[in-house]
Amino acid sequence: MQPERQRKYALNDYTVEWRTRGWYFGRPYQTSREYRGPYSSIASVTLSIARLLRREIERRDRANAEETQAPIVNGSNVPTF
Repeated sequence: MQPERQRKYALNDYTVEWRTRGWYFGRPYQTSREYRGPYSSIASVTLSIARLLRREIERRDRANAEETQAPIVNGSNVPTF
């Protein structure tokens, strides 16, 4: 069995700003007009950013996870004797 490889991902950054209608966020290279929003609270805007980051990690990790994943036998990944 191969040892688990360490996998690291440098994630993108986001800019968050308050406007009179609520919170908006976008990427640093976007113009303010392209930002997503309005969000009613900081919790809402950070949750939306977290969802985008999760999708990005899943997209990048898909190839690595398929390489290192051991086959599941009888519904369990415990090695047979």
